[in-house]
Amino acid sequence: MKLKAVLFFAVIIPHIEAVADDHSVGATAGMFGLGLEYTYSFSEQLAIRGGINGSSYSFDQTESGIDYEFDINWESASVALDFHPTRGPLRLSAGVFKNDNSLSTRSSVSENVTVGSATYTPTEVGTLRGAVGFDSVAPFIGIGWDWSRSNRFGIALDLGVLSQGSPTVSLSADGSLLGDPMFLADLAAEEAELQDSLGDLDLMPFVNFGLVFRF
Repeated sequence: MKLKAVLFFAVIIPHIEAVADDHSVGATAGMFGLGLEYTYSFSEQLAIRGGINGSSYSFDQTESGIDYEFDINWESASVALDFHPTRGPLRLSAGVFKNDNSLSTRSSVSENVTVGSATYTPTEVGTLRGAVGFDSVAPFIGIGWDWSRSNRFGIALDLGVLSQGSPTVSLSADGSLLGDPMFLADLAAEEAELQDSLGDLDLMPFVNFGLVFRF
């Protein structure tokens, strides 16, 4: 089997000079949390890289006049093709994310609040809960540097943009007006406002750092 693979590459890409260390693993940290990566180098210029990422964190933000607690959950897997035009650390990357990134929102209403076009009391609204989702498959492009290519161990840096589609938002409430048609219409209007305010998340810039070991 190994002999067949060697003969295959000798015939198909006879002019590509192989790198000394074909495999590398890396520990990463960045916009999408902590992760692990594996890279296989076909040549000094071409490599394929796969990774998994995950993390979560929370923050508070006011949207459409309502104070929300946002919980972000980053869960993704990625595969990328890396091109090293100078056969050095510089790489141009393109790939896709298996995108399970999501946001959840919660607002415990403690005073009168405007939902949609009407004002409601805390008893009428109760607790507002929401979920924000994105496209399950998201392409990305990037530029980066992998300084482990000239050493067995080194650092890596990647900058890029992920296109994860316009966010979809759903809101629910558990107050005394649960099921009231007018309140549900205002809740739908609030959903649309929140979705519009989060629209900039469709293109997500990212920065990723890594520690890479090559073998």
